[in-house]
Amino acid sequence: MSDRPILSLKPRKPAEAAPPEGPSRWKCKPCGAGFEVAADSTEEHVRCPKCNARLGLTADFLSDPPKIQRLRARVDTSKPPEPVKAVPTLIVTRAPIRRRPAP
Repeated sequence: MSDRPILSLKPRKPAEAAPPEGPSRWKCKPCGAGFEVAADSTEEHVRCPKCNARLGLTADFLSDPPKIQRLRARVDTSKPPEPVKAVPTLIVTRAPIRRRPAP
């Protein structure tokens, strides 16, 4: 027998999906710099890496859903930067100059 599902008109039970995680990328409201909040952060306050502004409590960033009213940051909706691809290096060697003998 085949393991293909049998067609029916009854709706199937959806597969259990993992609960959606909170946003990990944020932007500072005062200066616009992007940053990430680590889930294993031991610091109580989150500070901007660029302007050093205090943006909120770590617990507020990591709560589900985040308490956006209490934060001085917004969710970063832009795509994360793509990793830089390694450009093949060009090796230039210099050969000795050969001169013709003088006639």
